[in-house]
Amino acid sequence: MSAQNSHLYEFGEFRLDTGERRLLHNGDPVALPPKVYDTLLVLVESRGRTVEKEQLMNAVWPDIFVEEANLTVNISALRKALGEGGAERRYIETVPKRGYRFVPAVTEIKEETADPPVEDRGSPFPLVEEPDGRKAKIRRVRNRFFLRFGLLVGIFALLVGLSIIAVNTWVRRDAPGPKVRSIAVLPFKPLIADSRDEPLEMGLCDALITRLGGLNQLIVRPTSSVVMYNKLGQDPLVAGRELGVDALLDGYVQRSGDRIRVTAQLLSIVDGKHLWSGQFNEDFTGIFGVEDSISEKMVEALRLNVTGEEQRRVTRHYTEDVEAYQLYIKGRYFQDKRNTEGLRKSIEYFQQTTKLDPNYALAFAGLADSYIYLAMRADMRPEDSRQKAKAAATRALEIDDKTAEAHASLGNVRYWFDWDLPGAESEFKRAIELSPNNPMGHQFYAPCLIAMGRHEEAIAEIKRAQGLAPLSLPAMVQVARILFFARAYDESIEQCRKTLEMDRNFAGARLFLGRSYREKRRYDEALAELHAAKELLGDGAEVMSLIGNTDAVAGRRVEAQKILQELQASSKERYASPYHVAMIYAGLGEQDKALEWLDKAYVDREGRMTLLQYAPEFNSLHADPRFQDLVRRVGMAR
Repeated sequence: MSAQNSHLYEFGEFRLDTGERRLLHNGDPVALPPKVYDTLLVLVESRGRTVEKEQLMNAVWPDIFVEEANLTVNISALRKALGEGGAERRYIETVPKRGYRFVPAVTEIKEETADPPVEDRGSPFPLVEEPDGRKAKIRRVRNRFFLRFGLLVGIFALLVGLSIIAVNTWVRRDAPGPKVRSIAVLPFKPLIADSRDEPLEMGLCDALITRLGGLNQLIVRPTSSVVMYNKLGQDPLVAGRELGVDALLDGYVQRSGDRIRVTAQLLSIVDGKHLWSGQFNEDFTGIFGVEDSISEKMVEALRLNVTGEEQRRVTRHYTEDVEAYQLYIKGRYFQDKRNTEGLRKSIEYFQQTTKLDPNYALAFAGLADSYIYLAMRADMRPEDSRQKAKAAATRALEIDDKTAEAHASLGNVRYWFDWDLPGAESEFKRAIELSPNNPMGHQFYAPCLIAMGRHEEAIAEIKRAQGLAPLSLPAMVQVARILFFARAYDESIEQCRKTLEMDRNFAGARLFLGRSYREKRRYDEALAELHAAKELLGDGAEVMSLIGNTDAVAGRRVEAQKILQELQASSKERYASPYHVAMIYAGLGEQDKALEWLDKAYVDREGRMTLLQYAPEFNSLHADPRFQDLVRRVGMAR
């Protein structure tokens, strides 16, 4: 006779019966959902000791990965069931930033229960006593009959079952599922909320986006589109529908010392089915292998037929140096903030990266972009940023001339600093050829087309970028910018409003909304938007010059002249583009001064000069031969 062990735990007025999987209060059952019961059992069995959050989550959800919020909900339900209210903690104590402890005294009772005896319910063929002792013989014959009969039935049932499984597997294998043409990789989340590592979370996301972006048959949403989904507790299927993709990768990452734990699941947005899931526990040095595995499993799960070149892109390691990789993802993290402080920090990280690994092409491309963005913000003298950006982009292409990001970076150097439109166009086209579904190539190419007078092509190009990055705020503002320089002010206003519906504090949208209102002569609204942009950006030269120009054309000359004086005074302490000074003079109607400062901007090779003839703030200068000569010298005359 076999025996089974059942544990009873008693604490206070409660009894926990592990055999029946139930909690009793003074003999009455307390309803607990299965996972809440499991949570209680782990705490009771570990009574008096702190159970770490991750340890508790692994015990309650051993086969799936959930956010800490699920554990919090379980603890809350458990406290309610145990009668804890308010700040009272008689049973479950919270250990800040660590986990939980079960505090009451517990009495453990072991019970041994015997298996119930098998009941003899008779037989369909009752034995009949035979006078000559034939009873035993009949029993043996009957038993052999039932044994053989049962064996045959079992074999038949097994064969039928295997046949059904084989047919179903064959049908599933051959039946085409929904075709996946677009995918998003969400920022990875922490398994434990108190120990976030946002650069690592975004870096792993960005690395997978870069790898999958090398597949021509798959549209991959860029990092700028998914960055808003880095908050905890978000429904991945809702995110997928908002991003307008067919499938989505959602995952968690946690680093503890030299170890890293990554979990990921690939979901179909159409029906919510799991297409693939995986778990990785590695030394941090194995991070590249984790990225390889996830990328390859996704390609396999999506049933993509990849070329040899595409396979190379998917599994390509831009570096084998883990320390360099960590510095690179920090550089990208701060670069994505797009403010002056973030860009300067990103430059420091990229420089450290390239010292550790002089052959890290992506790091050199990132370094070039940070210098370009600083110049675009007028936070660095153009000639200084030009030399450094050009050197970094050139070095990236020397390492690997098939790096799309490096071609886009060099295209920006040739457009913004060199005013070489044909050369810039060539680089942008090459970037798009290498990675057609990367929106950045299209996004950078559009202003170049505006400068070449090809406005319809520019609008089409920026709309392609927006289609590839539908929720990217920078891409949305770039659409507004292109529409503005194409003189489509109403459409630019509409685009800015859509952007602000998503993030009312996105400064670029405020900036171009204000500029478009100015051209519609809605000066009060224009100034309100420009001052809102100033609150977000600070008193930089660009926003101050736009406010000064708008004040001037609105008849607020005193305010415009005051800003002009402040701008000229600040230029002694930090770089202030002559282009911005010229803009205020143009608004004041001081044509000679405006042209004088534009000549200085020409000498400085200010990148904004490429769109000089399309900037409506300088419309009053168009009839002046000196202005036309300046446009010709820049090389933008049409």
